[in-house]
Amino acid sequence: MAQYGAEPPPYPDQQQPYPGQSYPGQQQPYSGQPYPQQQQPYPGQQYPPQSYPPQSYPPQQNYVVVQQNTQVAPNTNTVIAWIACCCFFWPIGLIAVLKARKAEDAIKEGRMDDAREYGESAKKFAIAAIVTQFILSVVAAIFYMIVWGTVASSY
Repeated sequence: MAQYGAEPPPYPDQQQPYPGQSYPGQQQPYSGQPYPQQQQPYPGQQYPPQSYPPQSYPPQQNYVVVQQNTQVAPNTNTVIAWIACCCFFWPIGLIAVLKARKAEDAIKEGRMDDAREYGESAKKFAIAAIVTQFILSVVAAIFYMIVWGTVASSY
């Protein structure tokens, strides 16, 4: 077991720094001997020239493919679909808007036949929304007149 009451071992004597070695604010004692001469730096290394084998790549041919779109983009009927959705019977108008959006996506993908079909479908749904709103308005007006007429005649 270690004895805790014993004194710690003595510290070793401090070594003198090497010549030229000092810490900031510390003066070196003068030993009376001149400092050793600085050694000459090594002469510059001359590396042998390196030669790489010539690299030859096969000539790259650039191809430009020009595809002319002879088909005109069909009408997507987006405007009439939004008008039908916002101003008329909105449930059917919303279907018209979705069909018009599908037509725009089909045009972006280059599927002109599908775009034409979706555009025509959007137009039909927009017209159906407008007609439905007019029919419902007429039915509501007739119903209002009948109810108002019976209530007014009962007095």
